[in-house]
Amino acid sequence: MNKFKLAFFGYSGLLGLVVGGIVALFLGLSELGYQLLWQILPKALGEPRLYPLIVCTIGGVAIGFFVKAFGRYPRTLQETFDEYQATQRIDYHGGKIVRNLLGSLLVLLFGASLGPEAALVAIIGGVISYVADRRKITADQRADLLEFGIGTSLGVIFMAPLFGVGRSVERENWQVVTESKLKKYVLYIFATFTGFIGYLITYNLFPNQEQVFAIRKLESSFTWQGLLLVIPMIILGALFGKFFLVLQEKGEKLNQRIRNPLPLAIFAGIVLGILGTISPYFLFSGEHSLLSFTRQAETMNFFVLLLIGFGKVAVTVFCLACNWRGGTIFPMIFASIAAALAFANVLPYSPGLLVAVFAASTCAVILKQPLATACLFLLLFPVELFLWIWLAGYLGNLFLQRVPFFREEQTIKSFKLPELAKRTKSTSVKTANETDSTRDIPALRKAADRKKAAETVQPQVAEPKKEILARDVRKKSESTNQVETKTRKTDETPMTRMSRHRRN
Repeated sequence: MNKFKLAFFGYSGLLGLVVGGIVALFLGLSELGYQLLWQILPKALGEPRLYPLIVCTIGGVAIGFFVKAFGRYPRTLQETFDEYQATQRIDYHGGKIVRNLLGSLLVLLFGASLGPEAALVAIIGGVISYVADRRKITADQRADLLEFGIGTSLGVIFMAPLFGVGRSVERENWQVVTESKLKKYVLYIFATFTGFIGYLITYNLFPNQEQVFAIRKLESSFTWQGLLLVIPMIILGALFGKFFLVLQEKGEKLNQRIRNPLPLAIFAGIVLGILGTISPYFLFSGEHSLLSFTRQAETMNFFVLLLIGFGKVAVTVFCLACNWRGGTIFPMIFASIAAALAFANVLPYSPGLLVAVFAASTCAVILKQPLATACLFLLLFPVELFLWIWLAGYLGNLFLQRVPFFREEQTIKSFKLPELAKRTKSTSVKTANETDSTRDIPALRKAADRKKAAETVQPQVAEPKKEILARDVRKKSESTNQVETKTRKTDETPMTRMSRHRRN
Protein backbone atom coordinates (compact mmCIF):
# COMPACT_ATOMS: atom_id res chain seq x y z
CA MET A 1 0.00 0.00 0.00
CA ASN A 2 2.08 2.86 -1.31
CA LYS A 3 -0.50 5.64 -1.27
CA PHE A 4 -2.68 6.68 1.62
CA LYS A 5 -5.63 8.00 -0.37
CA LEU A 6 -8.92 9.19 1.03
CA ALA A 7 -10.73 7.02 -1.50
CA PHE A 8 -9.05 3.89 -0.15
CA PHE A 9 -9.95 5.03 3.36
CA GLY A 10 -13.56 5.17 2.21
CA TYR A 11 -13.25 1.72 0.63
CA SER A 12 -12.06 0.33 3.96
CA GLY A 13 -14.99 1.83 5.86
CA LEU A 14 -17.49 0.60 3.29
CA LEU A 15 -15.84 -2.80 3.33
CA GLY A 16 -16.24 -2.99 7.10
CA LEU A 17 -19.95 -2.17 6.89
CA VAL A 18 -20.54 -4.84 4.23
CA VAL A 19 -18.50 -7.47 6.09
CA GLY A 20 -20.31 -6.74 9.35
CA GLY A 21 -23.66 -7.04 7.58
CA ILE A 22 -22.71 -10.35 5.96
CA VAL A 23 -21.55 -11.79 9.29
CA ALA A 24 -24.78 -10.66 11.00
CA LEU A 25 -26.98 -12.12 8.26
CA PHE A 26 -25.15 -15.45 8.34
CA LEU A 27 -25.17 -15.75 12.14
CA GLY A 28 -28.78 -14.56 12.35
CA LEU A 29 -29.88 -17.08 9.74
CA SER A 30 -28.09 -19.92 11.50
CA GLU A 31 -29.59 -18.78 14.82
CA LEU A 32 -33.10 -18.89 13.37
CA GLY A 33 -32.46 -22.40 12.06
CA TYR A 34 -31.12 -23.47 15.47
CA GLN A 35 -34.18 -22.17 17.27
CA LEU A 36 -36.53 -23.86 14.82
CA LEU A 37 -34.77 -27.23 14.74
CA TRP A 38 -33.56 -27.51 18.34
CA GLN A 39 -36.06 -25.53 20.41
CA ILE A 40 -39.45 -25.12 18.71
CA LEU A 41 -39.65 -28.52 17.02
CA PRO A 42 -38.58 -30.60 20.07
CA LYS A 43 -41.17 -28.85 22.24
CA ALA A 44 -43.82 -29.56 19.65
CA LEU A 45 -42.84 -33.26 19.67
CA GLY A 46 -42.77 -33.50 23.47
CA GLU A 47 -38.96 -33.36 23.75
CA PRO A 48 -38.15 -37.01 22.99
CA ARG A 49 -35.03 -38.46 24.57
CA LEU A 50 -33.53 -39.65 21.31
CA TYR A 51 -34.19 -36.42 19.45
CA PRO A 52 -30.45 -35.50 19.07
CA LEU A 53 -29.72 -38.95 17.65
CA ILE A 54 -32.52 -38.67 15.07
CA VAL A 55 -31.63 -35.14 13.96
CA CYS A 56 -27.88 -35.78 13.78
CA THR A 57 -28.40 -38.97 11.77
CA ILE A 58 -30.58 -37.09 9.28
CA GLY A 59 -27.87 -34.45 9.16
CA GLY A 60 -25.25 -37.07 8.41
CA VAL A 61 -27.26 -38.30 5.43
CA ALA A 62 -27.75 -34.74 4.12
CA ILE A 63 -24.07 -33.84 4.53
CA GLY A 64 -22.93 -37.08 2.94
CA PHE A 65 -25.01 -36.47 -0.21
CA PHE A 66 -23.93 -32.83 -0.31
CA VAL A 67 -20.22 -33.69 -0.15
CA LYS A 68 -20.66 -36.42 -2.76
CA ALA A 69 -22.43 -34.04 -5.14
CA PHE A 70 -20.55 -30.74 -4.62
CA GLY A 71 -17.26 -31.59 -2.94
CA ARG A 72 -15.75 -30.91 0.46
CA TYR A 73 -17.34 -27.67 1.61
CA PRO A 74 -17.10 -25.40 3.47
CA ARG A 75 -13.41 -24.70 3.16
CA THR A 76 -11.42 -24.76 6.39
CA LEU A 77 -9.58 -21.70 7.67
CA GLN A 78 -6.21 -23.20 6.84
CA GLU A 79 -7.24 -23.96 3.27
CA THR A 80 -8.50 -20.41 2.76
CA PHE A 81 -5.36 -18.87 4.27
CA ASP A 82 -3.11 -21.08 2.14
CA GLU A 83 -4.97 -20.02 -1.00
CA TYR A 84 -4.71 -16.36 -0.05
CA GLN A 85 -0.98 -16.62 0.65
CA ALA A 86 -0.37 -18.38 -2.66
CA THR A 87 -2.57 -16.33 -5.00
CA GLN A 88 -3.45 -13.15 -3.04
CA ARG A 89 -7.12 -13.86 -3.78
CA ILE A 90 -9.97 -16.24 -2.87
CA ASP A 91 -11.49 -18.11 -5.78
CA TYR A 92 -15.22 -17.63 -6.32
CA HIS A 93 -15.71 -19.37 -9.66
CA GLY A 94 -17.89 -22.46 -10.02
CA GLY A 95 -20.39 -21.38 -7.37
CA LYS A 96 -17.89 -21.75 -4.52
CA ILE A 97 -19.48 -18.96 -2.50
CA VAL A 98 -22.89 -20.69 -2.56
CA ARG A 99 -21.31 -24.07 -1.81
CA ASN A 100 -19.52 -22.68 1.23
CA LEU A 101 -22.77 -21.10 2.42
CA LEU A 102 -24.94 -24.19 2.02
CA GLY A 103 -22.34 -26.61 3.37
CA SER A 104 -21.76 -24.50 6.46
CA LEU A 105 -25.47 -24.09 7.19
CA LEU A 106 -25.97 -27.86 7.01
CA VAL A 107 -23.08 -28.51 9.38
CA LEU A 108 -24.11 -25.84 11.89
CA LEU A 109 -27.84 -26.63 11.90
CA PHE A 110 -27.37 -30.35 12.56
CA GLY A 111 -25.25 -29.84 15.66
CA ALA A 112 -21.63 -30.29 14.57
CA SER A 113 -18.99 -29.28 17.11
CA LEU A 114 -17.64 -26.67 14.70
CA GLY A 115 -17.79 -22.89 14.32
CA PRO A 116 -18.95 -20.54 11.55
CA GLU A 117 -15.65 -18.67 11.09
CA ALA A 118 -14.24 -20.95 8.39
CA ALA A 119 -17.22 -20.58 6.06
CA LEU A 120 -17.55 -16.83 6.68
CA VAL A 121 -13.90 -16.17 5.82
CA ALA A 122 -14.25 -18.17 2.58
CA ILE A 123 -17.51 -16.41 1.66
CA ILE A 124 -16.28 -12.91 2.42
CA GLY A 125 -12.97 -13.54 0.66
CA GLY A 126 -14.80 -14.76 -2.44
CA VAL A 127 -17.14 -11.73 -2.45
CA ILE A 128 -14.22 -9.30 -2.14
CA SER A 129 -12.31 -11.02 -4.94
CA TYR A 130 -15.42 -10.87 -7.15
CA VAL A 131 -15.94 -7.14 -6.53
CA ALA A 132 -12.22 -6.42 -7.03
CA ASP A 133 -12.28 -8.17 -10.41
CA ARG A 134 -15.38 -6.28 -11.53
CA ARG A 135 -14.08 -2.90 -10.35
CA LYS A 136 -10.64 -3.57 -11.86
CA ILE A 137 -8.85 -2.89 -8.58
CA THR A 138 -5.09 -3.42 -8.61
CA ALA A 139 -3.58 -6.58 -7.17
CA ASP A 140 -2.01 -4.76 -4.19
CA GLN A 141 -5.25 -3.02 -3.27
CA ARG A 142 -7.16 -6.28 -3.64
CA ALA A 143 -4.71 -8.03 -1.29
CA ASP A 144 -5.14 -5.24 1.28
CA LEU A 145 -8.93 -5.36 1.01
CA LEU A 146 -8.89 -9.13 1.43
CA GLU A 147 -6.72 -8.86 4.50
CA PHE A 148 -8.97 -6.17 5.97
CA GLY A 149 -12.09 -8.19 5.19
CA ILE A 150 -10.77 -11.41 6.73
CA GLY A 151 -9.51 -9.63 9.84
CA THR A 152 -12.75 -7.67 10.25
CA SER A 153 -14.88 -10.79 9.91
CA LEU A 154 -12.84 -12.64 12.53
CA GLY A 155 -12.95 -9.67 14.88
CA VAL A 156 -16.73 -9.37 14.56
CA ILE A 157 -17.38 -13.12 14.90
CA PHE A 158 -15.37 -13.42 18.13
CA MET A 159 -16.31 -9.97 19.45
CA ALA A 160 -12.60 -9.13 19.57
CA PRO A 161 -11.92 -5.82 17.77
CA LEU A 162 -8.13 -6.20 17.80
CA PHE A 163 -7.96 -9.86 16.79
CA GLY A 164 -7.52 -9.17 13.08
CA VAL A 165 -4.97 -6.40 13.70
CA GLY A 166 -3.05 -8.66 16.07
CA ARG A 167 -2.85 -11.38 13.42
CA SER A 168 -1.55 -8.91 10.85
CA VAL A 169 1.03 -7.41 13.20
CA GLU A 170 2.32 -10.80 14.28
CA ARG A 171 2.63 -12.22 10.76
CA GLU A 172 4.82 -9.28 9.73
CA ASN A 173 8.10 -8.05 11.17
CA TRP A 174 6.41 -6.18 13.99
CA GLN A 175 9.74 -5.11 15.49
CA VAL A 176 10.23 -2.65 12.64
CA VAL A 177 7.58 0.07 12.59
CA THR A 178 7.28 2.00 9.34
CA GLU A 179 4.94 4.71 8.14
CA SER A 180 3.25 2.42 5.64
CA LYS A 181 2.54 -0.16 8.35
CA LEU A 182 1.02 2.46 10.64
CA LYS A 183 -1.25 3.66 7.83
CA LYS A 184 -2.24 0.07 7.14
CA TYR A 185 -3.10 -0.58 10.79
CA VAL A 186 -5.15 2.63 10.95
CA LEU A 187 -7.20 1.45 7.97
CA TYR A 188 -7.46 -2.00 9.59
CA ILE A 189 -8.86 -0.59 12.82
CA PHE A 190 -11.23 1.70 10.93
CA ALA A 191 -12.56 -1.21 8.87
CA THR A 192 -13.09 -3.27 12.04
CA PHE A 193 -14.88 -0.36 13.72
CA THR A 194 -17.28 0.07 10.82
CA GLY A 195 -17.65 -3.73 10.72
CA PHE A 196 -19.04 -3.71 14.26
CA ILE A 197 -21.43 -0.93 13.28
CA GLY A 198 -22.70 -2.92 10.32
CA TYR A 199 -23.00 -6.05 12.46
CA LEU A 200 -24.99 -4.36 15.23
CA ILE A 201 -27.35 -2.62 12.81
CA THR A 202 -28.10 -5.83 10.90
CA TYR A 203 -28.17 -8.27 13.82
CA ASN A 204 -30.76 -6.17 15.67
CA LEU A 205 -33.24 -7.16 12.98
CA PHE A 206 -33.27 -10.74 14.30
CA PRO A 207 -35.33 -11.67 17.42
CA ASN A 208 -34.32 -13.65 20.51
CA GLN A 209 -30.70 -12.55 20.65
CA GLU A 210 -28.44 -14.41 23.08
CA GLN A 211 -25.21 -13.41 24.70
CA VAL A 212 -22.40 -15.10 22.78
CA PHE A 213 -18.81 -15.88 23.75
CA ALA A 214 -18.86 -14.97 27.44
CA ILE A 215 -17.95 -16.66 30.72
CA ARG A 216 -18.95 -16.11 34.29
CA LYS A 217 -16.89 -13.70 36.34
CA LEU A 218 -13.98 -15.50 37.98
CA GLU A 219 -11.95 -14.38 40.94
CA SER A 220 -8.88 -12.68 39.46
CA SER A 221 -7.05 -11.71 42.63
CA PHE A 222 -3.38 -12.67 42.84
CA THR A 223 -2.18 -15.02 45.58
CA TRP A 224 1.27 -16.45 46.07
CA GLN A 225 -0.10 -19.98 45.58
CA GLY A 226 -1.69 -18.93 42.30
CA LEU A 227 1.53 -17.29 41.09
CA LEU A 228 3.45 -20.49 41.83
CA LEU A 229 0.92 -22.48 39.76
CA VAL A 230 1.14 -20.21 36.69
CA ILE A 231 4.08 -22.02 35.04
CA PRO A 232 2.63 -25.55 35.61
CA MET A 233 -0.72 -24.40 34.19
CA ILE A 234 1.01 -22.92 31.13
CA ILE A 235 2.79 -26.23 30.51
CA LEU A 236 -0.44 -28.20 30.95
CA GLY A 237 -2.21 -25.84 28.55
CA ALA A 238 0.55 -26.27 25.97
CA LEU A 239 0.27 -30.06 26.23
CA PHE A 240 -3.51 -29.83 25.82
CA GLY A 241 -3.03 -27.74 22.68
CA LYS A 242 -0.49 -30.23 21.34
CA PHE A 243 -3.01 -33.00 21.95
CA PHE A 244 -5.49 -31.11 19.77
CA LEU A 245 -2.91 -30.67 16.98
CA VAL A 246 -1.93 -34.34 17.01
CA LEU A 247 -5.55 -35.48 16.76
CA GLN A 248 -6.21 -32.95 14.01
CA GLU A 249 -3.28 -34.27 11.99
CA LYS A 250 -4.54 -37.84 12.36
CA GLY A 251 -8.03 -36.73 11.33
CA GLU A 252 -6.73 -35.03 8.17
CA LYS A 253 -4.89 -38.21 7.16
CA LEU A 254 -8.07 -40.21 7.69
CA ASN A 255 -10.10 -37.71 5.65
CA GLN A 256 -7.69 -37.97 2.70
CA ARG A 257 -8.20 -41.71 2.52
CA ILE A 258 -11.97 -41.41 2.18
CA ARG A 259 -13.30 -42.46 -1.23
CA ASN A 260 -17.04 -42.59 -0.52
CA PRO A 261 -18.00 -39.79 1.94
CA LEU A 262 -21.60 -40.90 2.46
CA PRO A 263 -21.17 -43.85 4.91
CA LEU A 264 -18.63 -42.03 7.05
CA ALA A 265 -20.75 -38.86 7.23
CA ILE A 266 -23.75 -40.91 8.36
CA PHE A 267 -21.62 -42.72 10.94
CA ALA A 268 -20.38 -39.35 12.26
CA GLY A 269 -23.99 -38.18 12.60
CA ILE A 270 -24.89 -41.28 14.62
CA VAL A 271 -21.90 -40.87 16.94
CA LEU A 272 -22.61 -37.15 17.38
CA GLY A 273 -26.26 -37.89 18.18
CA ILE A 274 -25.31 -40.48 20.82
CA LEU A 275 -22.91 -38.04 22.48
CA GLY A 276 -25.57 -35.33 22.30
CA THR A 277 -27.96 -37.49 24.30
CA ILE A 278 -25.26 -37.93 26.96
CA SER A 279 -24.36 -34.23 27.24
CA PRO A 280 -25.55 -31.25 25.16
CA TYR A 281 -22.08 -29.68 25.49
CA PHE A 282 -20.73 -32.09 22.89
CA LEU A 283 -23.00 -30.51 20.28
CA PHE A 284 -22.37 -27.25 18.45
CA SER A 285 -19.29 -25.06 18.70
CA GLY A 286 -19.92 -23.83 22.24
CA GLU A 287 -20.13 -20.05 21.76
CA HIS A 288 -23.79 -19.95 22.86
CA SER A 289 -23.45 -22.38 25.77
CA LEU A 290 -20.11 -21.14 27.15
CA LEU A 291 -21.66 -18.76 29.69
CA SER A 292 -24.13 -21.31 31.07
CA PHE A 293 -21.45 -23.98 31.13
CA THR A 294 -19.04 -21.90 33.22
CA ARG A 295 -21.84 -21.26 35.70
CA GLN A 296 -22.67 -24.96 36.01
CA ALA A 297 -18.99 -25.90 36.24
CA GLU A 298 -18.94 -24.88 39.91
CA THR A 299 -21.09 -27.93 40.72
CA MET A 300 -19.15 -30.38 38.48
CA ASN A 301 -16.27 -32.47 39.72
CA PHE A 302 -12.77 -32.68 38.27
CA PHE A 303 -13.28 -35.78 36.13
CA VAL A 304 -16.53 -34.61 34.53
CA LEU A 305 -15.01 -31.28 33.47
CA LEU A 306 -11.91 -33.01 32.18
CA LEU A 307 -14.04 -35.50 30.24
CA ILE A 308 -16.01 -32.66 28.64
CA GLY A 309 -12.79 -30.87 27.67
CA PHE A 310 -11.09 -33.88 26.08
CA GLY A 311 -14.38 -35.12 24.63
CA LYS A 312 -14.97 -31.78 22.93
CA VAL A 313 -11.58 -32.01 21.25
CA ALA A 314 -12.21 -35.58 20.10
CA VAL A 315 -15.68 -34.78 18.74
CA THR A 316 -14.41 -31.73 16.84
CA VAL A 317 -11.60 -33.66 15.18
CA PHE A 318 -13.91 -36.59 14.42
CA CYS A 319 -16.38 -34.25 12.67
CA LEU A 320 -13.60 -32.81 10.52
CA ALA A 321 -12.34 -36.27 9.59
CA CYS A 322 -15.84 -37.34 8.47
CA ASN A 323 -16.42 -34.29 6.22
CA TRP A 324 -18.47 -32.34 8.75
CA ARG A 325 -16.33 -29.31 8.01
CA GLY A 326 -16.09 -25.94 9.76
CA GLY A 327 -14.08 -23.76 12.12
CA THR A 328 -12.18 -25.01 15.16
CA ILE A 329 -11.53 -21.82 17.16
CA PHE A 330 -14.79 -21.77 19.12
CA PRO A 331 -14.64 -25.50 20.06
CA MET A 332 -10.97 -25.10 20.95
CA ILE A 333 -11.74 -22.24 23.34
CA PHE A 334 -14.63 -24.15 24.92
CA ALA A 335 -12.53 -27.28 25.44
CA SER A 336 -9.57 -25.38 26.90
CA ILE A 337 -11.78 -23.48 29.36
CA ALA A 338 -13.48 -26.74 30.41
CA ALA A 339 -10.12 -28.39 31.13
CA ALA A 340 -8.87 -25.25 32.88
CA LEU A 341 -11.94 -25.12 35.12
CA ALA A 342 -11.28 -28.74 36.08
CA PHE A 343 -7.84 -27.82 37.45
CA ALA A 344 -9.14 -24.57 38.94
CA ASN A 345 -11.74 -26.50 40.98
CA VAL A 346 -8.99 -28.67 42.44
CA LEU A 347 -6.59 -25.75 42.94
CA PRO A 348 -8.78 -22.83 44.09
CA TYR A 349 -6.01 -20.21 44.07
CA SER A 350 -6.51 -17.24 41.74
CA PRO A 351 -8.93 -19.20 39.51
CA GLY A 352 -9.33 -16.36 37.01
CA LEU A 353 -5.58 -16.16 36.44
CA LEU A 354 -5.11 -19.92 36.17
CA VAL A 355 -8.00 -20.41 33.74
CA ALA A 356 -6.77 -17.50 31.60
CA VAL A 357 -3.16 -18.71 31.30
CA PHE A 358 -4.22 -22.32 30.63
CA ALA A 359 -6.65 -21.36 27.87
CA ALA A 360 -4.21 -18.83 26.40
CA SER A 361 -1.39 -21.36 26.26
CA THR A 362 -3.65 -23.90 24.55
CA CYS A 363 -5.03 -21.51 21.95
CA ALA A 364 -1.65 -19.88 21.22
CA VAL A 365 -0.10 -23.29 20.58
CA ILE A 366 -2.86 -24.09 18.08
CA LEU A 367 -2.94 -20.67 16.40
CA LYS A 368 0.85 -20.12 16.59
CA GLN A 369 0.19 -16.47 17.45
CA PRO A 370 0.44 -15.34 21.11
CA LEU A 371 -0.43 -11.68 20.43
CA ALA A 372 -3.49 -12.58 18.36
CA THR A 373 -4.57 -14.96 21.14
CA ALA A 374 -4.25 -12.19 23.72
CA CYS A 375 -6.35 -9.91 21.50
CA LEU A 376 -8.90 -12.72 21.09
CA PHE A 377 -9.28 -13.06 24.87
CA LEU A 378 -9.29 -9.30 25.48
CA LEU A 379 -13.05 -9.12 26.14
CA LEU A 380 -13.41 -12.67 27.47
CA PHE A 381 -11.17 -12.17 30.52
CA PRO A 382 -10.46 -9.05 32.58
CA VAL A 383 -8.24 -6.48 30.87
CA GLU A 384 -5.65 -6.60 33.66
CA LEU A 385 -4.83 -10.18 32.60
CA PHE A 386 -3.87 -9.16 29.06
CA LEU A 387 -0.11 -9.27 29.64
CA TRP A 388 -0.41 -12.56 31.53
CA ILE A 389 -2.33 -14.06 28.62
CA TRP A 390 0.26 -12.83 26.12
CA LEU A 391 3.11 -14.19 28.24
CA ALA A 392 1.34 -17.53 28.69
CA GLY A 393 0.90 -17.92 24.93
CA TYR A 394 4.54 -17.11 24.28
CA LEU A 395 5.88 -19.44 26.99
CA GLY A 396 3.58 -22.27 25.91
CA ASN A 397 4.96 -22.17 22.38
CA LEU A 398 8.48 -21.74 23.66
CA PHE A 399 8.12 -24.84 25.83
CA LEU A 400 7.05 -27.03 22.91
CA GLN A 401 9.75 -25.61 20.64
CA ARG A 402 12.57 -26.17 23.12
CA VAL A 403 11.62 -29.75 24.03
CA PRO A 404 13.00 -32.05 21.28
CA PHE A 405 10.38 -34.73 21.95
CA PHE A 406 7.54 -32.68 20.43
CA ARG A 407 9.41 -31.74 17.23
CA GLU A 408 7.52 -28.47 17.10
CA GLU A 409 8.23 -26.10 14.24
CA GLN A 410 10.41 -23.15 15.21
CA THR A 411 8.20 -20.11 14.66
CA ILE A 412 10.95 -17.60 15.43
CA LYS A 413 9.29 -14.76 13.56
CA SER A 414 6.14 -14.94 15.65
CA PHE A 415 7.78 -15.39 19.02
CA LYS A 416 11.04 -13.45 18.80
CA LEU A 417 11.50 -10.97 21.62
CA PRO A 418 11.97 -7.29 20.70
CA GLU A 419 15.54 -6.21 20.17
CA LEU A 420 17.44 -3.20 18.90
CA ALA A 421 17.61 -2.91 15.16
CA LYS A 422 20.98 -3.89 13.74
CA ARG A 423 22.90 -1.85 11.20
CA THR A 424 22.41 -2.90 7.65
CA LYS A 425 25.33 -4.03 5.56
CA SER A 426 24.90 -1.16 3.10
CA THR A 427 25.82 1.41 5.71
CA SER A 428 28.74 -0.47 7.19
CA VAL A 429 30.37 -1.90 4.06
CA LYS A 430 33.68 -0.29 3.12
CA THR A 431 35.84 -0.56 0.06
CA ALA A 432 38.93 -2.71 -0.05
CA ASN A 433 41.23 0.30 -0.11
CA GLU A 434 39.56 1.79 2.98
CA THR A 435 39.79 -1.43 4.91
CA ASP A 436 43.44 -1.90 3.93
CA SER A 437 44.31 1.67 4.85
CA THR A 438 42.77 1.37 8.29
CA ARG A 439 43.96 -2.13 9.03
CA ASP A 440 47.41 -1.33 10.55
CA ILE A 441 47.98 2.36 11.24
CA PRO A 442 51.52 2.10 12.75
CA ALA A 443 52.78 0.08 9.76
CA LEU A 444 51.33 2.61 7.36
CA ARG A 445 53.01 5.45 9.23
CA LYS A 446 56.39 3.70 9.00
CA ALA A 447 55.88 3.11 5.27
CA ALA A 448 55.06 6.79 4.80
CA ASP A 449 58.22 7.82 6.69
CA ARG A 450 60.35 5.53 4.54
CA LYS A 451 58.81 6.99 1.40
CA LYS A 452 59.55 10.53 2.51
CA ALA A 453 63.15 9.62 3.35
CA ALA A 454 63.56 8.02 -0.07
CA GLU A 455 62.23 11.12 -1.76
CA THR A 456 64.70 13.36 0.07
CA VAL A 457 67.75 11.14 -0.65
CA GLN A 458 66.95 10.14 -4.23
CA PRO A 459 67.52 13.58 -5.93
CA GLN A 460 71.17 13.77 -4.66
CA VAL A 461 72.04 10.62 -6.60
CA ALA A 462 69.67 10.93 -9.47
CA GLU A 463 70.37 14.54 -10.45
CA PRO A 464 74.10 14.07 -11.53
CA LYS A 465 73.09 11.12 -13.68
CA LYS A 466 70.45 13.23 -15.29
CA GLU A 467 72.96 16.06 -15.89
CA ILE A 468 75.54 13.68 -17.48
CA LEU A 469 72.87 12.19 -19.70
CA ALA A 470 71.74 15.65 -20.63
CA ARG A 471 75.36 16.64 -21.50
CA ASP A 472 75.86 13.55 -23.66
CA VAL A 473 72.63 14.19 -25.44
CA ARG A 474 73.59 17.81 -25.90
CA LYS A 475 77.03 16.86 -27.31
CA LYS A 476 75.48 14.34 -29.68
CA SER A 477 72.99 16.88 -30.85
CA GLU A 478 75.77 19.48 -31.33
CA SER A 479 77.92 17.01 -33.32
CA THR A 480 75.03 16.08 -35.54
CA ASN A 481 74.28 19.73 -36.06
CA GLN A 482 77.93 20.39 -37.04
CA VAL A 483 77.85 17.52 -39.53
CA GLU A 484 74.63 18.76 -40.98
CA THR A 485 76.01 22.29 -41.30
CA LYS A 486 79.16 20.96 -43.02
CA THR A 487 77.13 18.95 -45.49
CA ARG A 488 74.93 21.90 -46.04
CA LYS A 489 77.99 24.06 -46.72
CA THR A 490 79.39 21.55 -49.17
CA ASP A 491 76.05 21.21 -50.82
CA GLU A 492 75.57 24.93 -51.01
CA THR A 493 78.99 25.66 -52.73
CA PRO A 494 78.70 25.94 -56.50
CA MET A 495 79.97 22.97 -58.41
CA THR A 496 82.98 23.57 -60.77
CA ARG A 497 83.88 21.65 -63.89
CA MET A 498 86.53 19.65 -61.99
CA SER A 499 84.11 18.71 -59.22
CA ARG A 500 81.64 17.54 -61.75
CA HIS A 501 84.29 15.49 -63.39
CA ARG A 502 85.33 13.95 -60.12
CA ARG A 503 81.74 12.91 -59.35
CA ASN A 504 81.20 11.44 -62.64
